[in-house]
Amino acid sequence: MSAPEEPGEGVEPATGSVLAAVEQTLEALDLEDEDVGAATLARRLAVALDVETSGRTVAELSGRLLAVLDALGATPAARKSIVPKGGAHDGAAESPKKAKLRALRDEHDGRTG
Repeated sequence: MSAPEEPGEGVEPATGSVLAAVEQTLEALDLEDEDVGAATLARRLAVALDVETSGRTVAELSGRLLAVLDALGATPAARKSIVPKGGAHDGAAESPKKAKLRALRDEHDGRTG
């Protein structure tokens, strides 16, 4: 007996399909072993969305897919909660305005501290 196929496995996703978009997204993520279940669910939902014709069901499945992608850190909202606007906390992607403000604060702290 062979192992069950993963949803979407063996099926070539059509260009512009939800499955193709989900596959591209999942490939771009740095997923851990514990993320396999969520990734599999995302693929299964994508396959269902590609064949579904009922507007109500598409809306329900879309919401569920977005929730799974959000949990994997694959939506703009999820990324925004992980990395604050303006970049990383370490100053690596600090804007010129923020860098100047930080320098002024550091200078002020040096005088008063």
